[in-house]
Amino acid sequence: MINIAQVKYDTAVLLPQGERLSLPNVANSLSWSEQSGELAASLQFRILNQRLGDGWLHQKLPLGARTLLRADWGEGWQEIHQGIVFDWEYENDSVGVLNVKAYDILIYLLRSKDDRYYPNGTKARVIVEDIAKAWNIPIGQNDLPDMALSKQVFRGDTLGAMLGKVLEQVQKRGGGKYVIRASGGKINVLRQGQNETVYRFEGEIVRRMTDKQDIEDLVTRVKIIGKEDKAWRAPVVATLDGKTEFGILQDVIYNEQYDTAAAAKAAAQEILNERGAPRKRRTIAAPDLPFLRRGDKIFASVGTIEGHFAVVGIQHDADTHSMTMEVETI
Repeated sequence: MINIAQVKYDTAVLLPQGERLSLPNVANSLSWSEQSGELAASLQFRILNQRLGDGWLHQKLPLGARTLLRADWGEGWQEIHQGIVFDWEYENDSVGVLNVKAYDILIYLLRSKDDRYYPNGTKARVIVEDIAKAWNIPIGQNDLPDMALSKQVFRGDTLGAMLGKVLEQVQKRGGGKYVIRASGGKINVLRQGQNETVYRFEGEIVRRMTDKQDIEDLVTRVKIIGKEDKAWRAPVVATLDGKTEFGILQDVIYNEQYDTAAAAKAAAQEILNERGAPRKRRTIAAPDLPFLRRGDKIFASVGTIEGHFAVVGIQHDADTHSMTMEVETI
């Protein structure tokens, strides 16, 4: 059993000489997050500038400096986030304060673009490992199945977008849903919801929850339009229906924009796959579990939601010992 009141946090700077400069009782406004649709986890904190040994703190926290966040919830100190300082701001309003933002090692994949080609039959796990190796990022755990993909051509995409497309194809081919996370300075590809311990959020443990659902962007029908004749009339080649019980909310695509009729139909089906169901955004605020991450499975029974959910985004706040999760049904 975790005693939330006893959870402790420790922020440190990893110096070039290999030393770890701990910043106990100095850092505040400490938070870290893994947001839906973002590859890298970010860390933010404010810290009083002060003299430390042979220099000022701001001199030991330049851009590119390494940060380390650890937490102890009764099982000893565990690493939570290893980061690189990307954003640094000093302000002096009677006291000097540094505002620091760091990202984990996956930021290099998120911010870098490249041209890459993988022939038909290249396995998904091989593509992930090849991209990581090209950027000198060590491979940790790679749970992707031995699934061969069709030819992959990436032109000017970010490496993060390339990895996202690979995981998307694995899911569409029935291989399951995966998340990419960094830990210990390594890249890990994990199947969603495979954590051994599943924590329950119900009753008074939940400080706040929201359940927002809408059909603002819903598409219930897609028409495929053929080539115009001499009278400028364009025939309807095919119609794909989705959840028409919500009424007709129609999109159109044009046959001539695709190489084959099958490709046009697949594109129409993809629209229904992406926009053919009501959007649901559910959030849960609760006491902080520092180790809980995007991709983990939880159980929640509060308000209008009940069942098992996957964490798709999470924000931890050390000052208030709280966290806010965005979740989706598994």
